Amino acid sequence: MPVQLTTALRVVGTSLFALAVLGGILAAYVTGYQFIHTEKHYLSFGLYGAILGLHLLIQSLFAFLEHRRMRRAGRPLKLASPSRRSVALCIAAYQEDPDYLRKCLRSAQRIAFPDLKVVMVVDGNRQEDTYMLDIFHEVLGGTEQAGFFVWRSNFHEAGEGETEASLQEGMDRVRDVVRTSTFSCIMQKWGGKREVMYTAFKALGDSVDYIQVCDSDTVLDPACTIEMLRVLEEDPQVGGVGGDVQPSGKGMAVKDDQVQAAQGRAAEAWSVHQCNSPREQ
Repeated sequence: MPVQLTTALRVVGTSLFALAVLGGILAAYVTGYQFIHTEKHYLSFGLYGAILGLHLLIQSLFAFLEHRRMRRAGRPLKLASPSRRSVALCIAAYQEDPDYLRKCLRSAQRIAFPDLKVVMVVDGNRQEDTYMLDIFHEVLGGTEQAGFFVWRSNFHEAGEGETEASLQEGMDRVRDVVRTSTFSCIMQKWGGKREVMYTAFKALGDSVDYIQVCDSDTVLDPACTIEMLRVLEEDPQVGGVGGDVQPSGKGMAVKDDQVQAAQGRAAEAWSVHQCNSPREQ
């Protein structure tokens, strides 16, 4: 059966079901028919409650069936050639809480994607920023796969005492560290988040197929990369995918600014196929 016809039938069926439920609820409310009730009507169960209960039961059943269908459809991962797809995770860090940063890096370490490249760019190269490099070494360092570079400049502003030759040497060093290391950390002159992302994109260039981005206080699900890559690979019209970003601590009170921050992170497109660096200002 054609997909468009199936979709149309589902829309019509759902609409008729909704109208039937609405009509039943209105009729039950108007008639006020009751199946059982106490002597003084402190407790009662009537047609109105029965229809609402049946509606909830059917909705729950449909939700369960849809959830099961989606899980079955998602296995196995349908990639044309998984071994050819390369992904780099870029983490933007700025004066991050040490505990949050550790959780972020550990969650990146647990991501279930082969040969995932992790690039952390620290927005700041002062002495008070070095604790973030220390945490990087603590969690991801200590192997030949890890590399780092403390840069006096960034791609748009030279640091103190930097010459044209040393600036170019620094740019080349950043590219070399990022491209040759599985885990890399670049500390650079402060320039804001856009500058941090520019450094990561510029250094990676076209060396990877996809780029994933997050902030340094994000705890990533182990399946996040492969699930988002699934969407990109299955639909050629999709150019970017955002994750389901949730504030930490379920059941806790959430401030408006936290909600806005979460919404802002979710809106960030995390991937670009054959990524080009952002245009220079």
